Amino acid sequence: MATISVADVSFRTFPQRPIISSRIYRSNLFVNHKKYRLTRGKHSDSKSFCRKLLHKSDYLYRSRAVVCCNVGDSGEASIDNTLLEVGEDDIITAKNALYEAKSRQEALEKERRQLLEELATYKLKQKELLSMMTHNKKMTITELAERIFLNRKPLDKMDEDELVVSGGRLSLLIDDDSQKSKLINDGPRRKIPDWMARRINSVRPKFPPRKIDFSEVNTSKFKSLELPNPAEVWSIAHAKPKDGDALANHAIENESIQKKRKALERVLERKTIQWQKTPEEIKLEPGTGTGREIVFQGFNWESCRKKWYMDLAPKAADLSKCGITAVWLPPPTESVAPQGYMPSDLYNLNSSYGTQEDLKYCIEEMHNHHLLALGDVVLNHRCAHKQSSNGVWNIFGGKLAWGPEAIVCDDPNFQGGGNPSSGDIFHAAPNIDHSQDFVRNDVKQWLNWLRSNIGYDGWRLDFVRGFSGEYVKEYIEASNPAFAIGEYWDSLAYEGGNLCYNQDAHRQRVINWINATGGTSSAFDVTTKGILHSALHNEYWRLIDPKGKPTGVMGWWPSRAVTFVENHDTGSTQGHWPFPRDKLMQGYAYILTHPGTPVIFYDHFYDFGLHDVITELIEARKRAGIHCRSPVKIYHANNDGYVAEIGDTLVMKLGQFDWNPSKEIDLDGNWKKFVDKGSDYQLWLRM
Repeated sequence: MATISVADVSFRTFPQRPIISSRIYRSNLFVNHKKYRLTRGKHSDSKSFCRKLLHKSDYLYRSRAVVCCNVGDSGEASIDNTLLEVGEDDIITAKNALYEAKSRQEALEKERRQLLEELATYKLKQKELLSMMTHNKKMTITELAERIFLNRKPLDKMDEDELVVSGGRLSLLIDDDSQKSKLINDGPRRKIPDWMARRINSVRPKFPPRKIDFSEVNTSKFKSLELPNPAEVWSIAHAKPKDGDALANHAIENESIQKKRKALERVLERKTIQWQKTPEEIKLEPGTGTGREIVFQGFNWESCRKKWYMDLAPKAADLSKCGITAVWLPPPTESVAPQGYMPSDLYNLNSSYGTQEDLKYCIEEMHNHHLLALGDVVLNHRCAHKQSSNGVWNIFGGKLAWGPEAIVCDDPNFQGGGNPSSGDIFHAAPNIDHSQDFVRNDVKQWLNWLRSNIGYDGWRLDFVRGFSGEYVKEYIEASNPAFAIGEYWDSLAYEGGNLCYNQDAHRQRVINWINATGGTSSAFDVTTKGILHSALHNEYWRLIDPKGKPTGVMGWWPSRAVTFVENHDTGSTQGHWPFPRDKLMQGYAYILTHPGTPVIFYDHFYDFGLHDVITELIEARKRAGIHCRSPVKIYHANNDGYVAEIGDTLVMKLGQFDWNPSKEIDLDGNWKKFVDKGSDYQLWLRM
């Protein structure tokens, strides 16, 4: 036995610190190993007393002071030099026991962490399964059970479409192991008593036992849960009021009264505005409207890419405020081409620009702000729905189910059975034979339907070169539009690549078509547009003809001339005949101060940043009282510039030369400059 002196055993006391998992920090006990004398003495329990000192409820108490312990005769410990008796074998045994406890504790801790991770993973998969089953209704309970519990496919690898349940709780469809996991996570740690288990089973829904064989499943008496069709489920949005329900009847009656009140307010507002106008401003003619119309083309070639009606409708207030009086809307019918110029079913108004309801809402917004709505109607051609027996597309569908007899016989591509065409052939689609009575009757009924049911006020007639103006006259007289414009686009005369000065033949062809309509329709003044292309490049002499009149259609028949600088065909992304970009404002200054009916293009007004300057020109036109028949007196038209007096109260100048109406002998009165854009254009108003 080794003898250890108590004086050689020292204890250091530090702040109290718990020892976890019975770990003893041996570094806190210092023993002097130079002295190994063991004297048992008369106190045989000194070893147990030492152990009590070292361990007390798994805590180690240490002291910074070095003390000596002694056990007296009475068994009490005292601080002296009495020797402690410790067995070396006991120390080794205690040491091994501590290491074993530590290893066992670490193993249990690792096993506990693994169990918690497995439970968390299973719980997450369980939630994912419940979420996917809630959103998918393609598989029955039996198919789901077969797929999940027989194939044992991992939840995280299953497709959402495969996980379906018709109803019920997820916990009732999973096996006993899952129920145990749920109890471990959320439930009590003790076993459920038998009486509680019997009560739970008595209220738990009875599901059929799991079937392993599919033939057994098919012959089972149990049926899979089936959810009702969503259309059969009651919805407050589709619910109809009960008969005799006083509250519902009151709400319906109130809504009807509010609609009538708003309609009456709009009518009264329109009448008030009309009473403020002169008789000339109220009188309407099909070809000219009131004579003071300013038309806005409300779309471009790319407008079909989104629901355009809903974008255009909110702009009605701004257009009216700026002085616009009519808005030209895109083709409304179903079409082979999204832009609408290849129509098929004329009565189907669900187009690329929006639905029929969207269109009616847009037109209603225009009317609310006192704007005319002009419909773009394509009457020259129509795309067929079916092929004939020989494979030619010449059988039409929809409400107007025409056959080959509705197509002109000289159309080379569609084997028409009608009469020869009364105009030019449009080769991309079957050309309609307007000489047929049934065709004209159907067209007139359709136009009147657009007027009465949809709300259109007038027409823009596409490709009128393809059929005689006599048919246009019949259609206009039948539908009685407030305004009508024909697109008669013909080539101007060129010589050696340069525009000829004399364009009388071109404007005569346009006027011939207007004459054929009996003057019931106006036409786009393509002649003026073509002349402006060259005249604004210091060739202003092109703007006066040998008789001192404007050189376009407005010089011969201004009340039927619809002037413009660009549209969806000439400009936009098509760019077939774009107006010179640096001369746009000079072009608008010319058409907005001269007779005829000017048209403003959407792109220029909202996309090119010309909104305010165009509005300024519109205001000048209105202040001067210029209309479609206003007289024009041209003072200068040479290389330097152009000067003209329109009506009695407005003078405009194009070009860079110096000129002022107050210095002219022939221009009496007090003139005030209204717009000054330098060398581009200047406007004066008589005060």
